[in-house]
Amino acid sequence: MADKTDELLTNYYSGVIDMKILLRRSELQWQPHDDNIGGGKAENRISRPSENLTIKYEADSILHELTKQRDAIKRLETTFSEETRQIVQMHYDRRERLSWVVISLRMNLSERTCRTYQKTFKDSVAQTFNELDIAV
Repeated sequence: MADKTDELLTNYYSGVIDMKILLRRSELQWQPHDDNIGGGKAENRISRPSENLTIKYEADSILHELTKQRDAIKRLETTFSEETRQIVQMHYDRRERLSWVVISLRMNLSERTCRTYQKTFKDSVAQTFNELDIAV
């Protein structure tokens, strides 16, 4: 479970989950080209593209799962101190790749304290995802 939680947090803080959500939305918006050449259109059919797209968004399980993951982490973040949020973000953000030594120097805390804050946050994420039955 720890490896999956680490990967999930890395994806969240690196912006991968947000990019997956945007990609999935654009996939759902794509309309295949209509090859109905010479055929007629139904005259009694009402076209509601925005409503149809909203229905696609709500019915898509992949988009729903990604959104649940992102929102659960955002809600959980608010329950922790700003210090803990900064430590977790510095540790899991792939774009910076900071070591524990650099994180501890930036936060003016010991390395062990930073690791403890990170582990507490990670354990609470894993517990929350188990309780909410969210796929990791």
